[in-house]
Amino acid sequence: MSTEFRPIDRSAHTLLIVDDDPVSRYATVRLLHKAGFQTREAGTGAEGLAAADAGISAMVLDVHLPDIDGFELCRRLRSRPDTARIPVLHLSAAYVTDDDKVRGLDSGADAYLTHPVEPAVLVATVQALVRARRAEEGMRLSEAKFRAIYAQVPAGICLLDAQARIVDANPAMLRFLGRPFDAVAGQPLKAFALPEQVPVFDAWIARHAAAAAGDDTRAAFSLLAADGSRTELEWTLTPHIERDAMLAVATDITHRGAIERQQRDLMEREQAARSDAERISRMKDELIAVLSHELRTPLNAMLGWTHVLQKRGGNEETVRGLDAIERNGRMQARMISDILDMSRLNLGKMPLLFEPMDPVQVVTTAVDAMQPSLDENGQRVVLDVQPPHRAIRADSARIQQVVWNLLSNAIKFSPKGSEIRVSLRDRPDGLTLTVADQGQGVEAEFLPLLFERFTQGDAGSNRRRGGLGLGLSIVEQLVEAHGGAITAHSEGVGRGTQFVVELPTDAIEARQSEAADTSADEMASPGQAETGLVGIHVLIVDDDPDACAMLGIILGDRGATVSTANGFDEALTVLKTLRPDVLVSDIGMPGQDGYALMRRIRADEAATQQPRLPSIALTSFTRMQDENQAIAAGFDLHCPKPLRPLKLLQAVESLVGRHEARPPPIP
Repeated sequence: MSTEFRPIDRSAHTLLIVDDDPVSRYATVRLLHKAGFQTREAGTGAEGLAAADAGISAMVLDVHLPDIDGFELCRRLRSRPDTARIPVLHLSAAYVTDDDKVRGLDSGADAYLTHPVEPAVLVATVQALVRARRAEEGMRLSEAKFRAIYAQVPAGICLLDAQARIVDANPAMLRFLGRPFDAVAGQPLKAFALPEQVPVFDAWIARHAAAAAGDDTRAAFSLLAADGSRTELEWTLTPHIERDAMLAVATDITHRGAIERQQRDLMEREQAARSDAERISRMKDELIAVLSHELRTPLNAMLGWTHVLQKRGGNEETVRGLDAIERNGRMQARMISDILDMSRLNLGKMPLLFEPMDPVQVVTTAVDAMQPSLDENGQRVVLDVQPPHRAIRADSARIQQVVWNLLSNAIKFSPKGSEIRVSLRDRPDGLTLTVADQGQGVEAEFLPLLFERFTQGDAGSNRRRGGLGLGLSIVEQLVEAHGGAITAHSEGVGRGTQFVVELPTDAIEARQSEAADTSADEMASPGQAETGLVGIHVLIVDDDPDACAMLGIILGDRGATVSTANGFDEALTVLKTLRPDVLVSDIGMPGQDGYALMRRIRADEAATQQPRLPSIALTSFTRMQDENQAIAAGFDLHCPKPLRPLKLLQAVESLVGRHEARPPPIP
């Protein structure tokens, strides 16, 4: 609080002058009014009592009045609540005795002057009395506010003496103590602390004694009530407010402690739940990988032998049957791939390889790949591609998968002989791919569900189309993973469907020439090879005899010499007497798997300083981490099941230098 002197506004204060002498009263009123005060007048003691009220700032009172003398009048004023605090100045005639002054002050007067009085002294005395009353009133109001806060605040407050004994305590502190004030007054505060926390209290007091002036000292300890209950409190010891006195403030943290314990419990449960979820996710991921292996292994043999038998030829019915087996096998492989892709996307484990991409090449390649299905249904694609001014950086294999899935969906849901339009347009900020069919269309209420997993428009036991209902969901997630968006439009049942894919190019532009690096090997057929594998010796390691025989025929038809081993031990035995040009090994084998075999081969090469044996991992485990694991084990290439014979032949040729292009990517 500022102690700066502030003059009063005299015009805001009314003075009551009580004097039975009209001349003297007039002179006093005129003097004080001229000084700026407001005035009232009374000629007797009774009139003075009647005129005195809370609006009077001070009274100038003659001692000798005809009815009630000034001493009695002063006593009566002090006895009334509304006038008890009005300052009173006794102004008496000359030649009064000192006893008169004493009597006046004893009766409650605040000052005593005698006539004749200097005008300046009278004005200064009255002004001092008014200022003192204003200051007293301010202090009274301040104390009233403090007392209200002191009584109502939920924090416990107690005044301690130099020995930390309780001098005063508010109601909240008494509730914490569980005792009335009479039971705690004069007692050391630590007497009510838990016995084991008394050292905490002593250290708190000691820190406070050593703390710099103005610093708060904090601690946390509990109080033990008379009924045995305890309250956990956080304490603050304020700086000394007066000599040998301290103010302690305590905040109840009992519930805070419970909340903190609850939060810790919740966090521990959440962490345990997260660990369980991660463990279940890993188990699910591993289950899908194993399931993929178990489903792809028989498919590999089926499709491999189909390829062999197709090359052998046969009558028209046999050829048609083999084509049906291959087509359905590929369809089964596609469904397995969709399940794996959806799992990877959901787990955030679908790695994308962003490289310069020629979008025209990607679209035309996808259309070419779907040509057999188009021919079978008598459908045709109207391709309208606008060469972009720029290429984009994207995962070309996944964008091709987007186009392939959209075309597959259009073929499946469009009538035979219909037309499918595919367009590619360049925009300032990206590319727009549109696939529009003349098929059965989509009902308006089903459009929002079109990209949901395992959802089809004609779901039910009598649906006309097969499939898992994953293709469009995979498309949406792949597009979004590239920062793009896909929308579907249909005017209703029988009106066809249009899918629009928007792909951005901002901040990832690349020169179109960089995207021209595509491998002609992917479009080649076995008959296009000029040199084949004549003179190349390939060792096949697989515990499945059917797979060994099938791979031997595929490689043998290309001119290779083939040896086989049915597992880890037999492969090592063969390698002691034979040094093949290429090793093709299955990964999932009983006992020691393909990874262990390759690590052993690489270790033997290092020990004997033999040249590196080119190798290919043949596996149904197709995740990116599986490919990385194969390369880390020492394999050069990773070839997934179900096997595409051409891909295997290209891989072998690339390793022995019989192919001009770089080793082909194995999708």
